[in-house]
Amino acid sequence: MTGKSFKPPRKASRRQPTHEDGRRLRRSRNRQIRRYARTQCSEDTHFAANRMLFEGKIKNLSAGGTYIQSKGRFIIGQDVVVAGPFAEDRSEVKRRGKIVRLDSQGFAVSFLL
Repeated sequence: MTGKSFKPPRKASRRQPTHEDGRRLRRSRNRQIRRYARTQCSEDTHFAANRMLFEGKIKNLSAGGTYIQSKGRFIIGQDVVVAGPFAEDRSEVKRRGKIVRLDSQGFAVSFLL
């Protein structure tokens, strides 16, 4: 033996993950990493896409985006303008965004900040 003592490897630190720009990401109950906290809701909304007006229901909302239940047909990357309770006093405000996910019930919008 060489006289050096054995040191076990250190455990990985459990620091909260951060985004490239240094902001902390939030971890939700279902263990998904999120930049903004998401709030469940059920608010009627109207939104514009392809120069047409549609109706839907906001099912969840965060500072970064929303999920809208709607029967219209849309594509990923499509620009939309959503009217909803986005202000702190829950008054109706229009927010511009892009569709980032589609499913059989509706679509997810990421707001352009």
